[in-house]
Amino acid sequence: MRTTWLQLLMIFLSGQIFAQIQTFERLSYPVEVNGVSLKYPFLGGLNTPQFSEADLNHDGIQDLVVFDRAGNSLHTFLNSGTPHTVDYTYAPEFTCFFPVLIDYVVMRDFNKDGAADIFTASIAAGRQEIQAYKGYYDGNILKFTPYLFQLPGCTICDPLYIHYPDEDMPGDWNNLPVNKGDIPAFDDINGDGDMDVVTFEAAAGGHIWLLENQSVELGLGLDDMRFRLVTQCWGGMYESGLESCYCDLAPTPDCCAPCAIGDADDRNLHPGSTLMTYDQEGDGDKEIVLGDVSFSCLNYLENGGSNTHAWMTSQQTNFPEYNVPLDLAVFPAAYYLDMNNDGKKDLVVAPNNPTIGEDRKNVWYYENTASAGHYFEFRQRDLFTENMVDIGTMSHPAFADVNGDGLTDLVVGNYGYYSGGVAVNARLFLFLNTGTPTLPQFRLADSDWLGMSEFTTGDYDFSPTFGDLDGDGALDVVVGSNIGGLYCYRNQAGPDEPMNLIRDFNVMWVQMDVVGSVSTPFIYDLDQDGLVDLVVGERTGYVNFFRNNGSSTEPIFPAIPTYGKVGQIDTRTLEDAAGYCAPVIIQTQDGPIMVVGTQGGHLEAYFVAQNLEDPYPPTDLKWGNIDLGSRSHPAIADLDSDGKLEMVVGNYRGGLSLFKTELTDCSTSVITPNPLPSTLKISPNPTSNWAKIEWPGKSGTWRAFNTLGQAIGNASIDGGLSFIDVKNWPSGLYTIEVLSGKQREVGKLVRH
Repeated sequence: MRTTWLQLLMIFLSGQIFAQIQTFERLSYPVEVNGVSLKYPFLGGLNTPQFSEADLNHDGIQDLVVFDRAGNSLHTFLNSGTPHTVDYTYAPEFTCFFPVLIDYVVMRDFNKDGAADIFTASIAAGRQEIQAYKGYYDGNILKFTPYLFQLPGCTICDPLYIHYPDEDMPGDWNNLPVNKGDIPAFDDINGDGDMDVVTFEAAAGGHIWLLENQSVELGLGLDDMRFRLVTQCWGGMYESGLESCYCDLAPTPDCCAPCAIGDADDRNLHPGSTLMTYDQEGDGDKEIVLGDVSFSCLNYLENGGSNTHAWMTSQQTNFPEYNVPLDLAVFPAAYYLDMNNDGKKDLVVAPNNPTIGEDRKNVWYYENTASAGHYFEFRQRDLFTENMVDIGTMSHPAFADVNGDGLTDLVVGNYGYYSGGVAVNARLFLFLNTGTPTLPQFRLADSDWLGMSEFTTGDYDFSPTFGDLDGDGALDVVVGSNIGGLYCYRNQAGPDEPMNLIRDFNVMWVQMDVVGSVSTPFIYDLDQDGLVDLVVGERTGYVNFFRNNGSSTEPIFPAIPTYGKVGQIDTRTLEDAAGYCAPVIIQTQDGPIMVVGTQGGHLEAYFVAQNLEDPYPPTDLKWGNIDLGSRSHPAIADLDSDGKLEMVVGNYRGGLSLFKTELTDCSTSVITPNPLPSTLKISPNPTSNWAKIEWPGKSGTWRAFNTLGQAIGNASIDGGLSFIDVKNWPSGLYTIEVLSGKQREVGKLVRH
């Protein structure tokens, strides 16, 4: 008997379901790409990573914190500390101790207590200031607390943000707005032992501001940060952003470029920049490396002045021009840290534009090979990304046995990837499962499965799903896309055979549209009439229902959704104008639930109600305690045959994350070796009307599942005998599971 909406609601309100299984454990299975075994296959991809050092576990070794501006996602790695070796172990458990962070993250130990602190953009909507978190150790775990700036006499100042006194109006204070697309530099610029700030001010144009920390001068100690605006033209240089990686330099140390009368001065133009400061020659003053929002190069500016009066006297507009100049689309950001444990700071560069730019080979690593000072020698352009599944931007996974070997394979669609100035190269990637039923492992077998790249001149953002559309027991493929339509490929092979997929050119598939964009389909009999329907998410955050008005052997779907807001689900948030809903439906012991990916990166789960127009009762709006940044897209299956479901989740960054849930797999049967001969009989088999279940001497229950793993029937077995009415079942192969206490057997039934 199907659980009713009211029963589900009562169960939900009682809190008896999923109460203990809301945090899912991260997993990793072996993955091979181009003959290389990946070290971090399910890390989730990197698009715009930012790199900082921090001792996460208090062992005296600087570990690695990677913040990705694309989706504001955080990754933590433990450093092995092996000399002259880049050797990090992914340790996501440390991310739990970080606050919510957005836009940029720079970690510095401002008070020199051994615990790295955080400087980041304001979380509050409409604010552009810098805020800070003070690091401390709880046992051996690095944790953080908001830092409150001391702003004496300022009753209207928010102590969460950096302010500085207005020297023209004593007693007044000014805040420091910074473009959220910029990355400021936090460094001891004047060599007095405390940390200063150099940055472009959000509205002041192409000159760099220096806010000097006065804590030492005022005798306050390093735990206090008191900033004073020293100059609005640090280094005398001017960046207009109109010429590739070039700045106007001041001809004299006391001039602020442009200096000549009549020179253009676009002081109100600030294009967007990233800043990295370091001392190139070891002479005590700081040079600067700039990235610009419009270009793919770095500009290095040499400080010919001093640590108290910077004067940029020369520049390398194609840095490092003495080795391999950076060419990284687009808006590069440079990071200064010791990557290989040799005691010398290296150079790492990655893009800082989360919407366009290189999204695969996008982390350039330059080792500092100088015996003294700095010589940045190019090593690779895919640091970390070489060791993870990363197919560019956006990833949409789905599971199916593609090659008929009995193992569950993985197909992943993408929005596209950046290559040679082209930002859209959408396609499907096939990862074949080359492992065993209990230990899966995957190998990239086809990077343009089904040849979907042929459509990328006008379409992209491909999202696949599998299901038996025509009742022949073999899985077909439906692919959603950016334009909101659907592509269909019919499987010409039989059940459990390698797929032979041919595109269905029926005009129906051309006409179907979610009346929006970015369709993410799932095949499921949502109205329980015995015919598989299409459940399709979309950009707006709604779930659309296309009712199958055809037959078990030939589906007929309407051109527009039968109902456009299933369960009243809306995955938009106050921060997100779009919801990017991506639904899957799974069977649980208490009925089907719909799990939806969202623009926000979390997952939402709902009980499936009988009436599509009724609000679906949520089981958890932060399902599994998972948040992967943005554009989450789940796929769920029992990959290791242990009866529990695994979940792969795609995201905006083009990678995959793998989790072990505690949900029992109620969609397919887990067959374990049985030393006793089977006593279960199902006859007649095949059948088109009735089938008899004989299980001598047993009383219990039977359940039936189709090839999608959807439960389609159940009843009791009394005295070892029961009958199944299959007249309304679609033609195909079904699994029959019989249960009596701890005894269990499984059989197959063919409905022709």
